[in-house]
Amino acid sequence: MSYYKMLDNVHVIIRKKDQINFWEQEIYNDDTDFAEACLDVHLLLKEGLCQIVESDEEKNGE
Repeated sequence: MSYYKMLDNVHVIIRKKDQINFWEQEIYNDDTDFAEACLDVHLLLKEGLCQIVESDEEKNGE
């Protein structure tokens, strides 16, 4: 499981009634937070909207 820090605000509107907000400098989990909004974390990384801050693999390696 990886965690990502948002570098900009991202707002996702679903079916013109629900809105999911991702706030700059907040930490999110790709397995639940981005999946709920149907966002591809690889695209967010590529576009520079977020960065990886920690993953379970790094924790286990310590």
